[in-house]
Amino acid sequence: MYTNVPQFIDIEDKIAFGLTWKQLLWLMGMGAVLMTLYTLLDRPTFFVTGIPVVLIFVALAFVKPYGVSFLTFLGFAFRFLTRSKNYVWKRSYSGSGVDLRKAALAQREKFDPQAQVKKAPTADQLKKIAWTLDTKK
Repeated sequence: MYTNVPQFIDIEDKIAFGLTWKQLLWLMGMGAVLMTLYTLLDRPTFFVTGIPVVLIFVALAFVKPYGVSFLTFLGFAFRFLTRSKNYVWKRSYSGSGVDLRKAALAQREKFDPQAQVKKAPTADQLKKIAWTLDTKK
């Protein structure tokens, strides 16, 4: 006994004009907000406030960063910014008695690229390396 397994179950159905229910509702909400702003504000102020409203509602309707809706993405961003961070490793200098400026200067001097001059191997060293590579398996 075989049954058909539905495909593409994660894709929402298109209702009208190639838009889903969610997209239609966001665009209708944008229209309602714009109509309210048009009745309450004068024309120049309406255009100044209407452009960000259109951008926000269009982003909420159509933008899907990382495969999630823009509203969910904004929720993730808000939670990330407001939660306390859990550092796995964080250097603490308190009570160590180390002067941070002196330690940083010592690190720079230690790893200064001008101080580290690479020397080319001599001919004898090259012969020795070649002999070792030829004789050992």
